[in-house]
Amino acid sequence: MENALYVTKERDLDKWEDRYTRLHFGQEFCQRLLPDLTELDTAIRFAQDRDADLTLVTPFVTDMALERVAGLMGRLHDRLPGTEVVVNDLGVLTLIRERGWDLQPVLGRLLTKQKRGPRVTLLEERIPPAALHHYRRSNASSSAFQTFLQEHGVRRVELDNLLQGIDDDLTGSGLSGSLHYPYAYVTTSRCCPVALCGGSGLRPSLAPCGKECLRYGPFRLLTRHMPVPLVLAGTTQFYRNDHLPDDLEARGIDRVVHAPVPPV
Repeated sequence: MENALYVTKERDLDKWEDRYTRLHFGQEFCQRLLPDLTELDTAIRFAQDRDADLTLVTPFVTDMALERVAGLMGRLHDRLPGTEVVVNDLGVLTLIRERGWDLQPVLGRLLTKQKRGPRVTLLEERIPPAALHHYRRSNASSSAFQTFLQEHGVRRVELDNLLQGIDDDLTGSGLSGSLHYPYAYVTTSRCCPVALCGGSGLRPSLAPCGKECLRYGPFRLLTRHMPVPLVLAGTTQFYRNDHLPDDLEARGIDRVVHAPVPPV
């Protein structure tokens, strides 16, 4: 089982431990927090100095940020051909093919479409086994989707460690899986509530971004409607699940991606 460290900022590289053999670096939830080329160069040197592999993580993007992502991927193509790039936007996946870059796309967890809401656990005793099986699977288990991914050069998908368990089985599909822990992504938005911490008095959708998320939070959200606390970090909500399934490798999941802090 491969162990990877996932950090979004250069300052968190000090969380590296000897057990890791891969660095996931970048931002999957907010295009405003993408690293710049200097930060990417630092991550490249950091991984090379430790004889570790590197995976660049990218978010869903608007046209405004697409060229920023293109710049990062172009730098990777020049310095580390064959490097993995996690894509959470089909436009980014298309861009890799159109530019002819020697990069290995990985389908990000925003596109695997797991049923992540923790309230699913409240249904376990109330729905038939077939329905529960559905809530434990992702798009990566669909043969049609697997064909689509293979046609676009994707050989790995990223998954969250769901509270209700995971029934995805990638063996024989041509795909491998990476499992994120302990923070499972629930939902995200371009509307950032943390921007209000700057005191603008505007609605979240109108507040200017001062990267308040790097100064405030993460926040713990409690409600009687959720079986576990939620964690708000920037634009994104998570919950924590520290229990890893025992049979991951038997189901084609051969990498665990550890985020010591919520990835913002």
